[in-house]
Amino acid sequence: MRYDFANILFAGPCNARCPFCIGRQIDPRLSVNNLHEFPPRNLDRFIEPIQVHAIKQVVFTGTTTDPQLYRHEARLLDHLRQRLSPGTQISLHTNGRLALKKIDVFNQYDRVCVSFPTFHAATYEKMMGVHGVPDLAQIVDRARIPVKVSCVVNEHNRAELSDFLEHCQAIGLKRLVLRRLYGDQRSWPLPAQLQPLSHYRGNPVYAYHGLEVTLWNFDRCECHSLNLFSDGTISTSYLLTSAYRNE
Repeated sequence: MRYDFANILFAGPCNARCPFCIGRQIDPRLSVNNLHEFPPRNLDRFIEPIQVHAIKQVVFTGTTTDPQLYRHEARLLDHLRQRLSPGTQISLHTNGRLALKKIDVFNQYDRVCVSFPTFHAATYEKMMGVHGVPDLAQIVDRARIPVKVSCVVNEHNRAELSDFLEHCQAIGLKRLVLRRLYGDQRSWPLPAQLQPLSHYRGNPVYAYHGLEVTLWNFDRCECHSLNLFSDGTISTSYLLTSAYRNE
């Protein structure tokens, strides 16, 4: 089996209330609160296949929480740097709400993906369930590592896409993913000036004035991942909702 990446998943209270939160679709027994635990349950057993399969990217992400809420974030980063092979990249998938407050830890990763659906406050509250839009421009400016944005597209923000791309390009962002929720078969009109570029894992990639834009459809995705859930379950299902406890 070839794995594209390995996920370390965190669970617990969150600083957002996304209506489409993946945690609502996963067996709740997989998402026990581990925000205070060090190391995460079953970490040593999880590291073994990472080394055996030479997986080159490990991702801190979450099922019901944001990984920057993990109390031992910097400590776990240091621990993994010591345990993983040289050249293994450690990435962060975050909603960005703590990015500036924890910018020193933020910059200890090799790369970051920020889930960010809109620059408009009213739309942000509809999609994230909380008010207060993170300052993405400042995050990009203060980042010392590559930053990618993942934007869920639904009925709340689809009309803003052209403005969204323009704003992302203007603040210096280089990579953007427009993400359709799993199972959502609706098609949204693409913004003008998108130029076909390539494909990545079955999904089309476009260019927009120097900004790389990937249209991500989980139904077409050809990725494979290794996943450590917060209860210690290790799963090989890329679609987290397909994982079974004690797989």
